[in-house]
Amino acid sequence: MDNRAELVLQMIVEHYTKTAEPVGSRVLTKLLDFQVSAATIRNIMSDLTEMGMIVQPHISAGRVPTDLGYRYYLNQILNLEAPCFVAFSEMDLKQSDSHAQRLEDILLEVIGDLSRATDCPSIVISPQPAVSKLKKMELIKLSEKQLLIVLISQIGMVRNKIVHLRECPEQEMLDRINSLLCEMFAGQTFLDIRSSLVETVTETMDEYEEIFVQTIRIGKKAFDTDSETDVFILGRSKMCAFPEFRDQESLKILFKLLDDKKALFNTLITVMDQDGIQVRIGNENQHDGLDQCSVIAGTYGSSDYLLGSLGVIGPKRIDYSKIISEIDYSTQKLSYALTQFLN
Repeated sequence: MDNRAELVLQMIVEHYTKTAEPVGSRVLTKLLDFQVSAATIRNIMSDLTEMGMIVQPHISAGRVPTDLGYRYYLNQILNLEAPCFVAFSEMDLKQSDSHAQRLEDILLEVIGDLSRATDCPSIVISPQPAVSKLKKMELIKLSEKQLLIVLISQIGMVRNKIVHLRECPEQEMLDRINSLLCEMFAGQTFLDIRSSLVETVTETMDEYEEIFVQTIRIGKKAFDTDSETDVFILGRSKMCAFPEFRDQESLKILFKLLDDKKALFNTLITVMDQDGIQVRIGNENQHDGLDQCSVIAGTYGSSDYLLGSLGVIGPKRIDYSKIISEIDYSTQKLSYALTQFLN
């Protein structure tokens, strides 16, 4: 695509973003800096249509971008593949001054600010159990066959689980097992503990010790964490303001998805193994109801200890540059807030 065609595509995307109206050649002629006839603009638009970058929704209408057109605009025109995000100062990140006492409050505060800044629904998945680092644990006998396991992570997450055993050890033995597991694994992620449990316990203990088998059995149950975690979403109603979703049926499908925490989790978790801010446009998304939406998401935590991800769902016709900047700020703010929360 030559520079002139790129400029026409850019004008179509940006004007459509502002107006939600298909863009015609006369409008483009007024928008472009250089003197080009409407006929020339129409020829360029025809070429862009053949390339699959724009489409004419109605015979008498102008053009709107396709998923491919948005993708080209993001990657080639805005060049979002380049690592150009801003490292915010500590003073900038301190703007959140709530002194929240709970992890959930911090998450909700950050996505609340993000939703207000972008006028879109904002979503966050809380730190995944598998990548949480063990601070301490408790083993409590509830009955002859029931054991309560309490796991406390270094960022203050508390997970309680009741497991069923053929015969629950006495509390004195449970205390010994608990001390051993904490001594061996404190500071490691639940995922790493689970993968090295048998080897580490075998190297540390004599396999003929009376609590050897119980230590492995209870350790496996303790660190067999679920893959899913809590999902928080704010600003669902903001989707009603976009003309794309004035149709009751499309809005119904979208709200059904926004109420499906498993689908939202699966949508955001895909960015956990990616660098930078990720954008999924229209049919690049996996779930029904998102074919007319874009999902923009990023991770929070540190480079060697990713905790979770947050993002925004909006129509494909959104201000990508602004929203990506807001998400970049939000991920850094949440990472900073969690660091302070730990101290």
